[in-house]
Amino acid sequence: MNVLIATYLAPSSPSGVVTYYRTLATDLASAGVGVHTIDSSNTPALWRKFLGVLKRVMRPLGGAFSAFYDEFAYFTGLYLSVRKLRHANLDVIHAQDVRSGVAAYLALNRRAPIVLTCHFNDDPVQELVHNFDLKPGFTKLLTSWYTYLFSYVHNYVFVSDYAYVKSKHLLPAVIEKQILRNTVRLEVPQRQAKPVDSPLIISNVGYIDERKNQKLLLQIGYELRNRNIHDFQLWLIGDGPKRTEYTQLANELNLTGHVTFHGQQAAPWKLVAQSDLYIHTSLNDNCPYSIVEAFAVGTPVLALPVGGIPEMLPKGFGALNGKTAGELANEVAPYFDPKQRQKLASAQAANAATSFNHEVNLQKLISFYRQSVVEPATAMASLTPVS
Repeated sequence: MNVLIATYLAPSSPSGVVTYYRTLATDLASAGVGVHTIDSSNTPALWRKFLGVLKRVMRPLGGAFSAFYDEFAYFTGLYLSVRKLRHANLDVIHAQDVRSGVAAYLALNRRAPIVLTCHFNDDPVQELVHNFDLKPGFTKLLTSWYTYLFSYVHNYVFVSDYAYVKSKHLLPAVIEKQILRNTVRLEVPQRQAKPVDSPLIISNVGYIDERKNQKLLLQIGYELRNRNIHDFQLWLIGDGPKRTEYTQLANELNLTGHVTFHGQQAAPWKLVAQSDLYIHTSLNDNCPYSIVEAFAVGTPVLALPVGGIPEMLPKGFGALNGKTAGELANEVAPYFDPKQRQKLASAQAANAATSFNHEVNLQKLISFYRQSVVEPATAMASLTPVS
């Protein structure tokens, strides 16, 4: 079986989607599946130059113009990239976004079915409406565009049932779907015993912006200090537009000695593995890799129960239900007790062993590929770009 992974995201993008498709490509190759990846970096040079000029014209106009540019650039860039493979033996297009999937499908003369992994948190239209502050008229056009794109896709992989429920109004009436959680395969070193008097290390991984909401973790730290709890460290792992603002907030809350900004890391889980507790503060997430990695390294997780996150946690173990920083601090405080952290970690490990089993989910995905393929190609030998 030969699979084309299609995505508009460049390999350097700080996104969990990149983590997903890189891992997927390696795993498929190890399982004997032929695999080739096309992303935005493969856009032909002349078209990339044209898109660069168009971007300089459209971006300053903001809003709908920027959204229109993105749709046009991502779709045409992937289409032209995949056209170079139009004579290759390909069985399945595994798309990481619907634009790339349909662009690849049309570029291959509709020869290979699309399997789409739905990485969006609610649905792609609402994400664009939020990102670009779009007006109702353009939102309606965008909804029609995405309904058209999804009409080409009949095989879906969702990483949470939440994402399916939130997006099904855009999908065809009859689809095939699988719920397969994000998983990781990590070589985790054995945890080293820490001195009894060591401060509690609380980690958080993510792009530092409003949606990931690390501001809330700083406010929880402030509330812990108000409860005369001082023996803790907050590790913020990642980078983003709010880092300077949150650094200043840490100073204003007198948390300078309690907070470390580690910046973007190639393997953030290595720092999470050194921490005692992982707290996820995102305002919306589908199945974040940071939580999956925390499970994998045995670090207990507390998280706001938003998006698909409640599906990731065993019932009664890990959801933070407070509405204010003060209420959340009250929920966090008991986990300064090692016995409470161990109880939480054990329940989450038992759940992760089934729901987040990397090998089992990979085999389910390959079986799903086979269901979507009418007649598999015989070899990858012709998977070479043609002029």
